[in-house]
Amino acid sequence: MRSARPIRIVALAALGSGVFAGCIFNNTLYNAEGLYQEAEDLRLAGQDTASSARYREVVAKATKGYRADEDGGWADDAFLLIAKAQFRLGATSEASRALERVLEISDDPAVRAQAALYRGALAVSVGETVRGLALLDDAIERVDAPIDRAEGHLWRARALLDRGLVAQGWRDLDRAGETHDGHVVPAGFERIAWGFALPDLTRIHQGVQTLIFTSGAQVYGDSIRSLVRRFADRWGPGSAVVLLANAEDAHWSREERDRLLMTRAWLAYEAGDLVRAREDARSVGSGVGGQASAARVTLARWRLAEAEQMDDLAPLRAILLPAVASEGAQAILNAIRRVELLREYGLEGEPVALIGAAEISRDVLIAPRLSAALFLAYAVAVPEAPWSGKALLGARELTADRAQRKWLDEQLEALPEDAYVRYARMGRVGAELGELEARLQETLDSLLERVDEELAARRHLAGVPKE
Repeated sequence: MRSARPIRIVALAALGSGVFAGCIFNNTLYNAEGLYQEAEDLRLAGQDTASSARYREVVAKATKGYRADEDGGWADDAFLLIAKAQFRLGATSEASRALERVLEISDDPAVRAQAALYRGALAVSVGETVRGLALLDDAIERVDAPIDRAEGHLWRARALLDRGLVAQGWRDLDRAGETHDGHVVPAGFERIAWGFALPDLTRIHQGVQTLIFTSGAQVYGDSIRSLVRRFADRWGPGSAVVLLANAEDAHWSREERDRLLMTRAWLAYEAGDLVRAREDARSVGSGVGGQASAARVTLARWRLAEAEQMDDLAPLRAILLPAVASEGAQAILNAIRRVELLREYGLEGEPVALIGAAEISRDVLIAPRLSAALFLAYAVAVPEAPWSGKALLGARELTADRAQRKWLDEQLEALPEDAYVRYARMGRVGAELGELEARLQETLDSLLERVDEELAARRHLAGVPKE
């Protein structure tokens, strides 16, 4: 806008009622310009809903101002504001008509340069890249405001990359961020998008690193983590971990940094790098609040997945107790205590309690190896019991070791008439199997009731109000 054009002089130059009309026009236009800047700030801050509302206000005010003084010397400014706001709103036809009107009535070089630049951006946005490049090449160096030049570089980069002029396109993306710091984030996302499209993994890495070290990008944290996940799906979690290198030093809030670290932790875990995964989870868990508690629960879950014996459970208390206010931590701690007590019952004359411990380990703790060990302990303790076949099948399902599976298969071969084995091999349920399951469930329900009564008496159940 030509803010240097003195409003007072313009008003005094008018005659009669024109003075009043000119004042109204300029006040309205001034307000519209302010709203447009607010809208731009909101857009660059990621507040799309709020920015759209402001752009609509800009269109309304600039239109009102123009109609109040259609022959005034600021009509071109009004149409330029309308064009830019409509462009932001995605109303390409309306934006195009307003830009044409600007060029029809304006003789101001600065206004005409901006109009040419946004005509170029508009052309690129609808796929007319050749025309868009020609307009942008001519306009970029003629516009005064850095924010407009940055916008030009951004749109020219899109056009160049679309036409396969990759080196020039990357250069324009760099210049967009260098020209105006409000465009660092859009240029970073653009770099990632084109990195996926080309593909160019180095540019994706550069884009992600730019964003996590730009404070204004943290409002897009969910989108960035989603892009990293998409990268992992395509190129593997191990490669995706590299995208979040130095995430612990990201120029974001502690809360947002922790979200990045947990994303990296999960990627490392999926890639088999348990050392990195646990280190990141511990770092997040060292904080306070819900996210720290969730990290501790995750760390405990990972350790449970590797647990093979009862002794592996005790160390988890140190991990989970600082997070005991969370339901996730309470669920694991209570399940651990139930498993421990059921195992005691099993070793002290009630072997069926081992099946209860195995099922809680499998279904609640998600500790397959420990569950297999407990099922096997029952089958070995009472090989002739009615539920030995069930226990052997449960252990086999959860065992990854080939030698162990072979041994379990041999034990199952020796039980051809077992109701559970027959069902597993032939799918025959039968009345006998139903009766066995009902008896087992009744026994386990009774045992679990006793367990909870004992744990409550000891005040060992987390989250249960203490009288």
